[in-house]
Amino acid sequence: MTDSEYEKDLAIKYDFINPDHYKKGSKEVWKMMIDIWGKKKFRAYCEMNAFKYRMRLGEKPSQPIERDLEKAKWYENKAKELTA
Repeated sequence: MTDSEYEKDLAIKYDFINPDHYKKGSKEVWKMMIDIWGKKKFRAYCEMNAFKYRMRLGEKPSQPIERDLEKAKWYENKAKELTA
């Protein structure tokens, strides 16, 4: 398997937005963050991360723009979910 084939295979199998290593332990990391800092601060964290990912779209070498866009959307959706 070439490096390119390996990367394509990894991209198909690996969840780059919410990977399994974020889900170790009794809770997902974002839920632990709410427990520690509260919804208001976590919501602000989500808004800032969404901004960060949108500002650097297309700047990572060999990374598709869609990946950072999906990350930005995840944070935006999480912030909206916590506002409701």
